[in-house]
Amino acid sequence: MKDVRKVRGFTLIELLVVIAIIAILIALLLPAVQQAREAARRTECKNNLKQWGLALANYHDTFNVLTPALINSGRYNSTIHAATGGVKNQTGWIGLLPYIEQANMYALYNSNLPSTGSNPYSLPIVGGADMGTTNLPVTTKRLKALECPSDPSAGEDSTYLPQTSDFYSRNQAKRASYLFATGSMTDYSLHYGGYSSDLRRGMFGNNGAAKIADITDGTSNSIAIGEASGGRYKTSTHYGPWGLQGTHTGVHGYTPSGSSTVVDAANTAAYAANWGVNTAYLGDSLKRTYAWVFGSRHTGGAQFVLGDGSVRFISENIDYLTLCRLTYIADGGVLGEF
Repeated sequence: MKDVRKVRGFTLIELLVVIAIIAILIALLLPAVQQAREAARRTECKNNLKQWGLALANYHDTFNVLTPALINSGRYNSTIHAATGGVKNQTGWIGLLPYIEQANMYALYNSNLPSTGSNPYSLPIVGGADMGTTNLPVTTKRLKALECPSDPSAGEDSTYLPQTSDFYSRNQAKRASYLFATGSMTDYSLHYGGYSSDLRRGMFGNNGAAKIADITDGTSNSIAIGEASGGRYKTSTHYGPWGLQGTHTGVHGYTPSGSSTVVDAANTAAYAANWGVNTAYLGDSLKRTYAWVFGSRHTGGAQFVLGDGSVRFISENIDYLTLCRLTYIADGGVLGEF
C-alpha cells in the first residue's frame, strides 16, 4: 500500500496576510532609515563646517586677519580696480585652500588672474582676455568640503555660457552649499574698510575682513559661515553659492537691515519676510529663496559655524533681529539663547 502524505502549503489568504505584514513593517522602518541617513548627512555637513572653522582660525593665526569673502569684485562699480590690479573675483575659499589640506590645489591658482570674467561694468580686468581660463583647473573642481550631502544641488555643473562679461559669467563652475556671513554687504558693496562705522558689518567683506579683535560681540555670538542651497531652491538658477568662482551672488550671505547706526526691531522688521533662514521670497509660489539667503535642505533650519569654530543648528523660526545680531560682529546687541 502506497504511503500518501498530505503536503500542506500556504493558502492565498495566508500569503496575502504575510505580504501585508511585510509591507507594514517596511513602511514603519522606512522613516527610521531615512532619518538615520539624514542624521549621517547632517553630521557630515557639520564636519565640513568645523573644517572651515579651523581653516579660518589657522588663516587668522598666519595673517592676523580673516580672509576676504571676495577680492576685486566685478560688481563693485568703481575706478578703484584700476589702482588695485583690475577685477579678480577671487573668492575666500581659494585663500583657505592651504588650510584644508589642499595646498597643491592652491599652488595651481594664479592670484594675478581672475577666477571668472563677471564684469558687467566693463571695468579693468586683471589679465585682460584671460577671463579666468588659466584658473579653470582649480575653479572647476568639485570640493567636497564645500558641499552639504543633504543639498541635491551641491556639485551641479554650471551650463551657462562661459567667457562673457555679464553678472553671472562663469565657466564650468560647481555649486557649493556655504556662504560667508557678510552682514548687510554683498558683491556690489565697497571695500570692507569703508564700513568701519557701520553696525551691520559682518565678519567678511570685499577686499577685507575682520580681525578677531574686531568681533566685539564675541566670537561665540557671531556667525562666520552658513549653509545655502542654490539651483532650483532659488528664485533664479543663476544664484549661488558658486564656491570657487566669484561670480555674482556666489559667496556672500546677506542679512540686511535699515540703519547703519541702530540695530533694533524697527529697522529689521521690513526685511524679515525675505531674508530669514530658509525664508521663501515673498510672492514666490514655489517657496524658493532669493539670492544670498542662508538656508539648507535639513528639516527646520540650517547649520552655521561661529567665530569660535563651534557649529550650531539654527532654527528657521529664529527671530530675524536675532539673526542679524548674529551676523553683525559689533552691533552691541545682547543675545539670549538661539
